[in-house]
Amino acid sequence: MRFLDAFRQKKPRGGFNSAVAKEFSQPWSGGDGIDMERAVVIHARSWRKGLPAEYAYISSLHGLRGHDWFIDSQETRHVDDRNYEIWIIKTDDGAKLRYYFDVTSFHG
Repeated sequence: MRFLDAFRQKKPRGGFNSAVAKEFSQPWSGGDGIDMERAVVIHARSWRKGLPAEYAYISSLHGLRGHDWFIDSQETRHVDDRNYEIWIIKTDDGAKLRYYFDVTSFHG
């Protein structure tokens, strides 16, 4: 086997498991975030990856942060065995919207 043959193989190399693949391919799942029962579940191992996923989710719906939408407030709640972040944003047309994120994977 030549040196570059390992890079040309189509199969994943050892050590790259499905949990890691899921984290990088889908940073969120679950509901639409309108209420706690339909919270957006963030898949992250640390807040350094979780927080950008929250921003990315809202940006995917409303556009560019700081231009199309702004953070009005953020709050953290612990309910049963889950941790939630509640974001209230203000859109550029003046609407206030609330989003619920299940951040149990990296918070608490």
